[in-house]
Amino acid sequence: MANTDNLTGVRNSGLAIADPLIGGTAPNTTQILEVTGQGEVSVATTLTDVELGIKVQGKTATEVQEQVAQRSTAVVDVLRNLGAQELQTTSIQLNPVYSFENGTQTLTGFEGLNTLQFELPTVQSGAAIDKAIQAGANVIQNISFTASDEVLQQARLQVLSEAVKDAKAQAQAVFSTLQLTPGQIIDIDINSDDNPRPSPLVSNLTADRVSATASTTTIIGSPQTIEASVSLDIGYSPNSAGTLASATDNLIGVRNPGIAIADPLIGSTAQILEVTGKGEVSVATTLTEVQLGIKVEGKTATEVQEQVAQRSTAVVDVLQKLGAQELQTTSIQLNPVYSFENGTQTLTGFEGLNTLQFELPTVQSGAAIDKAIQAGANVIQNISFTASDEVLQQARLQVLSEAVKDAKAQAQAVFSTLQLTPGQIIDIDINSDDNPRPSPLVSNLTADRVSTTPIIGGSQTIKASVSLDIGYSPISAVILDLPLNGLQQFA
Repeated sequence: MANTDNLTGVRNSGLAIADPLIGGTAPNTTQILEVTGQGEVSVATTLTDVELGIKVQGKTATEVQEQVAQRSTAVVDVLRNLGAQELQTTSIQLNPVYSFENGTQTLTGFEGLNTLQFELPTVQSGAAIDKAIQAGANVIQNISFTASDEVLQQARLQVLSEAVKDAKAQAQAVFSTLQLTPGQIIDIDINSDDNPRPSPLVSNLTADRVSATASTTTIIGSPQTIEASVSLDIGYSPNSAGTLASATDNLIGVRNPGIAIADPLIGSTAQILEVTGKGEVSVATTLTEVQLGIKVEGKTATEVQEQVAQRSTAVVDVLQKLGAQELQTTSIQLNPVYSFENGTQTLTGFEGLNTLQFELPTVQSGAAIDKAIQAGANVIQNISFTASDEVLQQARLQVLSEAVKDAKAQAQAVFSTLQLTPGQIIDIDINSDDNPRPSPLVSNLTADRVSTTPIIGGSQTIKASVSLDIGYSPISAVILDLPLNGLQQFA
């Protein structure tokens, strides 16, 4: 298949775009393969965007507003001294607070909230948050990560190239299986990703103060994924002699072709068989993705924050030494804990939770979890398995070939039973699977220590379907002998 080899990088162009002045490289045919390639590139993030607030409650609006203003000024000064970029006020709120008892609403005070947003290099963001809290901030509303504009632009161009390569590889798999010769690229559609920021951390810090002696909060930025797709409409024609004899003979065990493709120059027919073939391939997973946390309860916010920071730092050190990949902070939380008795809410303490995510070969993941727990982790939130990118890509091409073979076998069964002669493959549609991760394990470990537990990864299933529109005509001057369901009695 020298012509289809050109789709995967051989020198002669199999997907050549014809010069309109000198004529096309493919036969004059309207048969088209529609194929969409996907590209995905992950880039390291270096910037952290933080939105934090100053929340105050008091008896009068004046009292609340004065405290909010004073603490906001102190926080702004700290952030400016740290070189925070894009520093801006995003919200100013002052609202009355009511109590409800026996159907009566009573004004009990006021609550004010000023919100600030800023951006800093990720390596500085943990210390900046701590210092902002020391200055008076007591709510963290949002944390997200991003790469620089230059890195994102480079990734956008790279991901388009990856998408084109993927489309060419899929087309090669289909054309090769169907023994078709690719022709012109008739149409190209680019669907670039808008480069969204990664999902923000879920954070809600409501402590009034964190002491200056508290450990620095460890924050590791998550990678940013850039995605794009490129759709190609590729003309095609039969490879030789207008038949697929060798391919269909293997499917049904006979010599005569099962799906012959008529020469578009000597006639065609309007009758069409629509058939969809399905392919499914299971591959062994070799990588494990783990999401674990450090959860601490205590009487004061300062105590909890210090313990979470210390234990998080220890866990990160252990995971880095073990060579954990994709290590990132996925959640920072510090929340008040209340008791409710006789309609009264009482603050009893605070609960902090920092969550980390990492990836390791499955054979190493069990020991890594054990060592992370020994270092201070005490919650396992999620475990899932996946195959490597290379194995998944190979499986995607294999599953397309399986789907084409399934469609051909179905078509052969129908044409043979109805005594019809298959003709042109008029249209081909590819519906590739998005390669979802397997369902995660259900885990919720809250003990301080656990013994070594073996972890065995499952398989990952890749699916795809290919739809063919195939023209057909009768084999000879023979009509189908079908029953008339009793209508002959009226003849």
